[in-house]
Amino acid sequence: MDEIGEMPLQLQAKLLHVLQENEFLPLGGDKMKRVDIRILAATNRDLEDMVAQKQFREDSITD
Repeated sequence: MDEIGEMPLQLQAKLLHVLQENEFLPLGGDKMKRVDIRILAATNRDLEDMVAQKQFREDSITD
């Protein structure tokens, strides 16, 4: 993913859930789907500054 720093907070929470729980509810679906995924993301933004401004989730940052 390019420019992860532009992802809205609500979408960050949903993506984090999928990464932690390995499951998601498809749009219009009634059963959770299991997944095994990995994401490579990049940004040129200062994510620590964005966290301080509440524009990026702190629990989404890893080194």
